Amino acid sequence: MDDILFRHTAIATPYDKSKKFLDSVEESEQNKALVKEAKAFDAELEAMLKVPVPENLADKILLEQSFAIENDKKASNRWHIAIAASIAFIIGISLPSLGSITESPLDMGTVAMEHVINEYYMTSKIDEKATLPMINAKLASYGGELKSEVGEVTFVNFCDFKGTRALHMVMKGEMGPVTVFVVPGDAGFVEKAEFHDQHLKGMAEKMGKADVVIVGERDEPINKVQQKLKENIVWHI
Repeated sequence: MDDILFRHTAIATPYDKSKKFLDSVEESEQNKALVKEAKAFDAELEAMLKVPVPENLADKILLEQSFAIENDKKASNRWHIAIAASIAFIIGISLPSLGSITESPLDMGTVAMEHVINEYYMTSKIDEKATLPMINAKLASYGGELKSEVGEVTFVNFCDFKGTRALHMVMKGEMGPVTVFVVPGDAGFVEKAEFHDQHLKGMAEKMGKADVVIVGERDEPINKVQQKLKENIVWHI
């Protein structure tokens, strides 16, 4: 095997088992060093490409796809409703049934799950590494204060909870992100202790003068999060 062919084979396929290649390896220390270096590079490259696959990856992908489909359906429905409303306005007729379609749902659980789905792509990818002072600065608006950490909080901010200013907090749960809403108790929503759909489940409880709503995936033990919040939040009003 000539020198050029040997070097090409050593770099491209250092584990070649052909007799000509193995004989050429033994011809000199330089050839041995080249093959050893090529094997070391292959091993390093293989290690870099071995990216660990997160647990429940398939479930997470399916969940995101389901949320995307639901959001597309809602966007399509809103477009059709907008067209219908425009036509009704132009021809000067009233559409009482259309008004009932566009009314915001009053059920707190439905609003919470819809909010989680609508903002899933943003909040599930963010990690603000929120600290206790950051959380308390916003929780104070609702008369609450966390005495100690309740878990790893990746997002905390105010949000529009169907026309009501609420606190929106996302924590790392055991199975996926867990969302906590703190909603003013006088917002007028229909309270429901437990609720669920095909993807999510949640629970709500009156704490202080606010409603604390917790939403997670169907297999998430959100009752543990609820207990942590009850034990660690002090309500001043």
